[in-house]
Amino acid sequence: MAIRWYRLARRLPEWGASALLAALMIWILFPYYWMLHTALRPQTELFTTDIRLVPKAIVLDNFARVLREATFTQTFVNALIVSALTAAWTTLICTLLAYSLARYRYGGRDLVVKLLLIVQMLPGVLLVIPLFVVFARLRLINTFTGLTLAFSTFAVPFAGLMLRGFFSSMPVELEEAGMTDGCTKLQTLWFVTLPLSLPGIVAVALFGFVLAWNDFLFALVLTRDTSAMTVAVQLYNYATSQFATDWSLIIAGACLMTVPVVLLFMFLQGYLVEGLTAGGLKG
Repeated sequence: MAIRWYRLARRLPEWGASALLAALMIWILFPYYWMLHTALRPQTELFTTDIRLVPKAIVLDNFARVLREATFTQTFVNALIVSALTAAWTTLICTLLAYSLARYRYGGRDLVVKLLLIVQMLPGVLLVIPLFVVFARLRLINTFTGLTLAFSTFAVPFAGLMLRGFFSSMPVELEEAGMTDGCTKLQTLWFVTLPLSLPGIVAVALFGFVLAWNDFLFALVLTRDTSAMTVAVQLYNYATSQFATDWSLIIAGACLMTVPVVLLFMFLQGYLVEGLTAGGLKG
């Protein structure tokens, strides 16, 4: 009997941690569940006082209505294009930057690392007006190029430092073996380092994509119409226009907006976890 109570007492911390984790997950996921729950309910039941965790009837009319809105589909495609461009550009810049900081010794290298850290401490809103002035003079307002450059400005510092840690954790002997076999430094980077660094590179690309996809402030300031506007800004326009009272349509649009990010995390979560953890081991 005493042994049984002793075993139960030893497992109490484990059960407590599991219960705490479950409560935390419910707290985090419930708003997303309720958003989907609301989008699947008929519009007539939106403001009912009969609160149910499972709707009486599940309908897809709200999703059909938002997909029929040409402005929504256009801005959704715009967001995909800008996010993909941001991910690609951020990955290219961060790969070269991080490899340089991890493998080469030159004057000012430590200063570059410190500047990257300092940049992350400043709120992004400080750059709204300077970026708008510069982009206006360069005629980059309301263009995919302008949005890509703006989003990359904020993605590169963190992603570059993360990928630097990933490169630093890799044995340099692997690259030396490649150069011994006749590869140049560029060939060694392409055929040896990059394949082994795939988890870190995927994590950087995913970070750049999500940052651009979720951004609202800079997309609002740097766009003028639906030719370059992203879906986050368009949902804001719905909430402040004639659709302001049509919460079913707005919430259905918000649900659709989460789909690309959810799919990316589902299929790339292994690379993401490995890239983030490896990048944080060594700096």
